[in-house]
Amino acid sequence: MRAFLLYITDQAELGRADQLKEQTIGVEVLGRKQEYDPAKDNIVRVRAHELRGRLARYFASEGAHEPVIITIPKGGYAPEFFSRNSQWADAAAEPPQAAVSSGADRTGQSRFWWLAALAVVLVAVSSYIVDTKYGGKNRSQVVVTPSSRAVRDFWTQFFAKPNGELRVVYADSSIALWQRLSNTDLNLGDYLSHKYLDSRNNNDELLEIVSQSATSPADINTSLHLQAVSAELGGQVTAQFARSVNAEFLHRGNLVLIGSRRSNPWVEVYEPNLNFQLHLDPSTRSPFFLNRSPLPHESAVYGIPSMQDGQKADGQFIQRTEKKEFVSYGVVALLKGCGTNRLTVLLEGLNQQATQAAGDLVTDPQLLERLLESIGHAPGSNVVPFEALFQVTSLPGGYDNPKVVAYRFPTAESCVGD
Repeated sequence: MRAFLLYITDQAELGRADQLKEQTIGVEVLGRKQEYDPAKDNIVRVRAHELRGRLARYFASEGAHEPVIITIPKGGYAPEFFSRNSQWADAAAEPPQAAVSSGADRTGQSRFWWLAALAVVLVAVSSYIVDTKYGGKNRSQVVVTPSSRAVRDFWTQFFAKPNGELRVVYADSSIALWQRLSNTDLNLGDYLSHKYLDSRNNNDELLEIVSQSATSPADINTSLHLQAVSAELGGQVTAQFARSVNAEFLHRGNLVLIGSRRSNPWVEVYEPNLNFQLHLDPSTRSPFFLNRSPLPHESAVYGIPSMQDGQKADGQFIQRTEKKEFVSYGVVALLKGCGTNRLTVLLEGLNQQATQAAGDLVTDPQLLERLLESIGHAPGSNVVPFEALFQVTSLPGGYDNPKVVAYRFPTAESCVGD
């Protein structure tokens, strides 16, 4: 159902609400064969009915204060979004028609207003309806117990002082989308000077996209997990949107940066000394991690399938393919400041699922234990600086089977300068 919700909202945002048919959802989301007969297999209707009920219960209870409400009207699968107001006190009532907006009629600034809010709502709702794969637990409410040795080994050094602060910078999804649509590579200097707002680099649509402040569900989930970890260890988290950060924020304490430099340009500060660096394929614009010094059993490049296939002479891609399941990669790095005790964690992924996996690898006790075992960490001691490149199976709405495929221990000379 989480994948169902993400799929129909994505399709609505892309203006494809009219294509949300029972047959399509059965194939694209629920894994049915192309030739399956919806008249004989009503799985889509059953799941849609369950999802409607869970959304209604969520917005009437745990999500009672959410600013944006999502419904799936009966008789169809296209979601509708509207602002909560006093005329709609519970999730069972009909929303006021003036407030309703769908994929077919959203225009202008309101379209992106609800999109930014939707990122928050999707995280909360997907956690609320999380399936039994995680034992029915809400992964946005991870409880880290003192018996989790891996969590202590990794995170205690971040909270050496009572009530210590961990600063978290979550990604700027709008700037990543803008770079992709405008075929532009933005460096940190351009980001800080707001070069992306220059009208010469934008048409009206691009300017509207890049003017918004939006992050991804993966980043919000990781921020929530980090809050749980810090609270258990007697610390606190200060989270900040990448576009609102300055150099002083980065240099005043321990830090977590979520996202690659395409979505979080601040990562550029730390990349020069890394072995695993993000690059773009010049022909397909697909991201990959470059292994600068591959060992005999390692690859020099770790990438994901091209999101485009076929190219016209004018450079415009003629078809977009989205595989339901493919291998993706991410990087988790623990870095130490030169001559200081300041620690920085980088959580990068080639797509949203890999970024979510990076966050889970350092906050979920079992996944973190496996990560530390993979790099040869000695239990019971502080984790030393490292870089780990991991592989995941990217799935619709999630990921599976994260495993480390390469790692490095930086030398003293490759510490992070101030």
